[in-house]
Amino acid sequence: MKKATSIGSIVLFTVFLASCAPASSIKAGSATVESLIRLLPKTTLGVIAIDVHRGMGLASVSKMLQDPQAKQKYDEFIKMAGLDPMKDVYFVVMGLTATPNAMGHEGGVIVNLKYNKDSFLATMKEKAPEFQSESYNGVTIYSNLDGSETKQTTRAAFLDDSNILFGSAAGVKGIVDVHQKKAESVMKNAAMAGVFKKVDKAALAWGAFSLPPDLVKKRMESIPQLKVLEGVTALTLSFDYRLSNYIADIRTMGGTEEQNKNLASTLNGLKGLGGMLAAQEPAAGDLLNAIEITSGKDFVRLYISISEEAMDKLGEAAQARVGDIMKTKKDAPAEEKPEVKK
Repeated sequence: MKKATSIGSIVLFTVFLASCAPASSIKAGSATVESLIRLLPKTTLGVIAIDVHRGMGLASVSKMLQDPQAKQKYDEFIKMAGLDPMKDVYFVVMGLTATPNAMGHEGGVIVNLKYNKDSFLATMKEKAPEFQSESYNGVTIYSNLDGSETKQTTRAAFLDDSNILFGSAAGVKGIVDVHQKKAESVMKNAAMAGVFKKVDKAALAWGAFSLPPDLVKKRMESIPQLKVLEGVTALTLSFDYRLSNYIADIRTMGGTEEQNKNLASTLNGLKGLGGMLAAQEPAAGDLLNAIEITSGKDFVRLYISISEEAMDKLGEAAQARVGDIMKTKKDAPAEEKPEVKK
């Protein structure tokens, strides 16, 4: 009897400790991408997450900033925003929600970072002096941030001292509601919870999307070429950098084995069309050769693993091509304007 009582006491003590434990941190520097995703509303159908802090530490970013023009723009941004993305920005998480007509999207973005609110407000007053604000459950939401006279759709808000929000009005307010525990989280969405289990959440950047059949059907009706996606119920994608290789892993889920074979065949056909470009640019050929497309009973997978060296060559080739286009436009004779008779 005493032994049973002791075990019961231990269980009760453990439950007490768990109830007293702090919630998952969303403070910059200690936040995790999972804790930020929990701020997205239950109606979310798509999530994109980027580990900015890790990404800014890649060698490719350092190489990019060796270019004087890129470095100048980067320094100008630091001066304007009052923060250094390499040191101060940690995660960017985006949540998308289909609009009622299923032909568009609304959503909100969470930027997890160390920042100074007064500096941001000063920049807003300088760049968009006609910005407007409203209070929503104690949180100030800003609009008209670009100063345009056209219809404004983007909103922004300082959620707390580590997180800034922007997106549609419904998207920003939805995140505020979840944060204040007035609405349920996307983690309560059974369809999205299932997709989360299939995606590589440790990747540098990743996305998870639930594709309701009625939404897919409406999209196919408006864009017949999308019929090849018939049967697809979810999509995951991840991008990473491992062992000096850039890796992309994109997968569809759902559909019959025949539907998936058809989709894979279509993707391989598009890959074949790219062979014409590869004939002119060897660097593009390296990328095409790195693409593997496979299918199974309930999935289609597009996988790419390409070396950093090959990506550098591809970037150099793209820059050269853009340079040639700009030079051609510059050297082209100006159009003669017809003489206007007086």
